[in-house]
Amino acid sequence: MTTTTTTSFRQRLIATDAGPLVFLLRLLLLPFSGLYYAGSTMRNALYDTGLIVAERVGAPVLSVGNITVGGTGKTPMVIALAQRASAAGRKVFIVARGYGAVADQHGHTDEVALIAARCPGARVLVGPDKLTSARQAAAQGADLIIVDDGLQHRALARDFELVMVDARAPFGNGSVLPGGPLRETPSGVARADVIVLTHGETLEEEQRQTVLTQVRAFKLAVPVVWAEHAPLGVRPVTGGATAPAASLAGRDVFLFCGIASPEGFRQTVEALGARVRGVLAFADHHDFSATDLARVRAAARDARLVCTEKDALKIARIPGNDDVLCLAIELRLRGELPPIPGLDAPWSPPVVEAADAHGHAHAGGHAAADHGEEAAVHAGQERTEGDAHVETAPGPGHGAHH
Repeated sequence: MTTTTTTSFRQRLIATDAGPLVFLLRLLLLPFSGLYYAGSTMRNALYDTGLIVAERVGAPVLSVGNITVGGTGKTPMVIALAQRASAAGRKVFIVARGYGAVADQHGHTDEVALIAARCPGARVLVGPDKLTSARQAAAQGADLIIVDDGLQHRALARDFELVMVDARAPFGNGSVLPGGPLRETPSGVARADVIVLTHGETLEEEQRQTVLTQVRAFKLAVPVVWAEHAPLGVRPVTGGATAPAASLAGRDVFLFCGIASPEGFRQTVEALGARVRGVLAFADHHDFSATDLARVRAAARDARLVCTEKDALKIARIPGNDDVLCLAIELRLRGELPPIPGLDAPWSPPVVEAADAHGHAHAGGHAAADHGEEAAVHAGQERTEGDAHVETAPGPGHGAHH
């Protein structure tokens, strides 16, 4: 069987390389990217100059975000930090927007469902406005509020800004949306208290040094920690026992997924020693149908089907797919994160003090090594028994409801 890779047009559009057709489309999208650039730059300038002031809530806020759309490992990092905080006895709330296709019977989207399943000790608040959700979390006595995808949500002041960057293409093709993956200009990384570089295991040392130079161009002293996606195990999408990830070694597999970085998924599976016979990549957060699965099976022929854990719940809803395996991963840090207020550094409510230009509730010195002994920050482990708490947060001007 010939190895094939099929990606969505959107993935080809925002990739670092492109054929003539994609290049032409990027040219056509330039005016729209220009408008997006102008809008995001103006908005950031209003916050940076203090003309708009971010609002604090009565609890420490940890933001996990990225400068580009998807594929950086943001969700595994949120899971890792929430698990770590819960293990330390903190009352943790996770604030999420809830993008993507519905993945379970409760109406939760794929990422929210995955976070809730992996973090039964945390409460997940889903709503259209992160500031409103954070207020609700603080009112309910949160010891720590983790904001999923918080970098661009500047209305909410944060005590710690963690920015995820894909080391394989830190700033994508260099263009902002819709012609590229950038959600704002690369200078946005200057707001980071720490930068976590993912997929570094796929790069040579010279490439890693080049990436460090790129991300530190906007904030020379920012701590940088490398991270890698490590496989935890495989299990049927419909549930059941988890087998070692190494059980895929030597097997013919066909991969399919609805994530932002299908190539990273492929690299992870190939590193396990599996023979990847093809990859069918759908758009990020894709809502799989029976027709999609029929297409996947036709392409896979006799190879074993493997998807990501984020896609598993959506696949499990479609009858007749008990044989499909999903690969669970965790995020492993190669170094220590700086002390995080409310988690492993003290935090107290600020005394009527305006947030700084970057939206931080207070400043503090941080230190972290670029390299070091492997830090065990896990975004996985097998599902913990217990009920996950997911609540729908009200939008601006509406009352809370559960």
